[in-house]
Amino acid sequence: MTRRRPRVGILFNFPTLPKDDPNYASEAGVVDVARAVSSALKLQGFRPFAIPARPPAQRLVRSLVKKRPDVVFNLIEGFAGDSAGEAHVTSLLELLGVPYTGCPPEAQGLCRSKSRTKRLLKGAGLPTAPFQVLEPGDSTACLIWTGPVVVKPDSEDASLGIDQGSVIVEPDGLGPKIDRIRASHGPRVLIESYLPGPEFNVGILALPRPEPLPVAEIVYRPTAGRWPILTHAAKWDVGSVEDLESRPRCPAEIDVPLAEHLQALAIEAFQVCGCRDYARVDFRLDGDGTPMILEVNPNPDLDPNAGLARAMVAGGRDWPTTIAQMVNQALDRKAET
Repeated sequence: MTRRRPRVGILFNFPTLPKDDPNYASEAGVVDVARAVSSALKLQGFRPFAIPARPPAQRLVRSLVKKRPDVVFNLIEGFAGDSAGEAHVTSLLELLGVPYTGCPPEAQGLCRSKSRTKRLLKGAGLPTAPFQVLEPGDSTACLIWTGPVVVKPDSEDASLGIDQGSVIVEPDGLGPKIDRIRASHGPRVLIESYLPGPEFNVGILALPRPEPLPVAEIVYRPTAGRWPILTHAAKWDVGSVEDLESRPRCPAEIDVPLAEHLQALAIEAFQVCGCRDYARVDFRLDGDGTPMILEVNPNPDLDPNAGLARAMVAGGRDWPTTIAQMVNQALDRKAET
């Protein structure tokens, strides 16, 4: 008897922003990823179908109950334009008993807040860039100037809210930047010491045991007067000056001891934050060349042309095969319960 091919619901947040919105590309990119994952799974013998998540939440619940996927490939990055919805939607999958790929809601909710993640990493003895955080209602008067610093939203991803004006070199520049961040991205603001060293990231695959992918480097070649930081434009405005001045390289051209140290730290951060299946850890070196963890991304871009896939290929992995392994592992989790 032929075994029934599993039905895989590819769950992604349906874009809500208009095409002329500056953040449209970072939100709408998940649709392309969903198509690529669907094609990969078809090649691997699965029966994929799309589950676009859009308000109201009751509609999403009805869709999941009606379509009854054997497993969900979870590409959710938010809901109704709010990144906080990422963990909320994943929690729905937990409550409905639907197996899914990727990190659990606890890890997604934790890592959404950069400052809470950094506090956890620091408590676990892992190095992270020195920081302060302004909670809702806090005044800038409580800040201790340790400039230069990078000012960014505490609870956004995809470099939202980060631009060339995010590096503040004089204390009187803090207030205006913080006000702009609060107006556009919420009241909690992270103020992090600017680290002058090179920037790296390490992808982790746990299929099932956590293993690091080759280290990737963001190679900055900024023109005079520009900061070597990964801004929103550098990530999403293809062909822009900032995009061309910040190019990824994988594997990074670094000494083996440094690469192994970054990979070991990445695995520790992955485990401390409760990640599962896959994640990415971002680093920057301080002035002494010591690696500092910037953040842990429990839901990095899985586009076959993006950084995690590039690291898979550099590590000798086939992207479609790895996507299928994630689905099979989620199905195995269901069988174990």
